[in-house]
Amino acid sequence: MEIRKYRKEDRETLAKLMVTAFGGGTASAERYFDPEQNERLDHDGVFVIEEDGEPRATATVLPLKMFVDGGPHRMGGVAAVTAHPAYRRRGYAGGLMRAILEDLRERGVHLSMLWPFAHAFYRVYGYELAGEDISYTLKPTDLPTSPEQKNTRAFRDEDLPAMMVLFEAQAALHQCCVRRDDEYWRGEGFWRGDDGERSAVVYERDGGIEGYLLYRMSGWREGQEAARELQAEELVAATQRAREALVSFLAALDPLVFGIKHYTPRGRPLHPFLANSYVKTEVEPEFMLRLVDVEGALGHLRREIDGPLALEISDDVIPENAGEYTVGDGNVERGAHSEHRATLDVRQLAQLYAGYLPARLLAERGLVEASSSEALELLEAMFPAGDPWVFGPDHF
Repeated sequence: MEIRKYRKEDRETLAKLMVTAFGGGTASAERYFDPEQNERLDHDGVFVIEEDGEPRATATVLPLKMFVDGGPHRMGGVAAVTAHPAYRRRGYAGGLMRAILEDLRERGVHLSMLWPFAHAFYRVYGYELAGEDISYTLKPTDLPTSPEQKNTRAFRDEDLPAMMVLFEAQAALHQCCVRRDDEYWRGEGFWRGDDGERSAVVYERDGGIEGYLLYRMSGWREGQEAARELQAEELVAATQRAREALVSFLAALDPLVFGIKHYTPRGRPLHPFLANSYVKTEVEPEFMLRLVDVEGALGHLRREIDGPLALEISDDVIPENAGEYTVGDGNVERGAHSEHRATLDVRQLAQLYAGYLPARLLAERGLVEASSSEALELLEAMFPAGDPWVFGPDHF
């Protein structure tokens, strides 16, 4: 078994592998491996397992950035992990994941993220669930209307720079949010992807754009309660009046035709602000996070607490990560230089890092051990619970 990087002649074979594993059309899969049509792809991040002269499995690492404490940092986005069904359960996927982690460390990328087909599989490689969202299934009549809707209008190309500024400001508020660069915003694949055409409406008042909504509309669906579905993929508003107007845009849809699907961060729920909060809501698991290099990832944090805290980290996949680190003054130092200690696995460190779960809850579950109540308080201060989130169009 040979693990190697992508070659030009692999494109058709890897596309067929993707179709076999995930469905869809060959043309769509071939576009995935074309950097001119997949703005986030770098062929140097495409790994291939070859055996007996043929590619049998592949995985892609997208060279992305994610926000940590408001600043963008490099992140390896693992996607399209694929093995031919005839060759599964032969360790191919595991071999690819180990090669990916080694490659990320060599390139100085300290963080990695993925959306799993099975959480248990990727936990084996040190990834852990680090985010969730609230999924809403709504009728237009569930939503409030606002006279501010008169200030909404269809998107124009010249609106894009203002939308990009709004997005950047909103994304920076969420730990682990994927940064969207200009090339991806302007790419053909962003607006006309395999899931259909993406449209936008903006809220403009007093000469400035204060918010926007990205959405997709399905075709007519036979046998469904709602003949068509509008997926409200991304609602970004800098002002309350913009938010009200964009929600009112959804409320104005024909209730005899449309159903609405909308996702929000758990820290920004929609239902408490509706006239009737009895709407269909589901909590859905989101991405998994991996600290590929613990020291480097901790170095991205910009936090100070009331005294140093020693972290004893275990990592059964990347032994270089295992050991003691002291944090607390805005820096990270190898070794234990504090009487206050916390012991935890790299997987739980990822959950704390993202702000997904509070330290006290992990301690109650026996997943974190603190040497004292003071140590637990320092751990909570160092890793406060937050609102990790990735906007839908940036899922990979």
